[in-house]
Amino acid sequence: MHNPFEDLQNRLIRLEALVLELQSSQQPSVIKHLGGIELAMQITGLAQSTIYNLVSADRIPYMKRGKKLYFSRTDLEAWITEGKQDVIRNIEA
Repeated sequence: MHNPFEDLQNRLIRLEALVLELQSSQQPSVIKHLGGIELAMQITGLAQSTIYNLVSADRIPYMKRGKKLYFSRTDLEAWITEGKQDVIRNIEA
């Protein structure tokens, strides 16, 4: 005779394994998208001093933890894209 509780337990075990696998695969991707001033320089093509000036004027997306600056790849890419749209709008006007 088939025990439904064994079936349920097996499904829960598989579900738990899938959840753990998803959690472990998502954590490194967040780390890859965060970086310091070098990441900001690489993505924007701007000089270090220019980035520091933009940070002090709050004109570039950044995060600060203690004395260390962090930049998000996706935030910087969105910031660049927004700037391009503004230029296109100014040309059309």
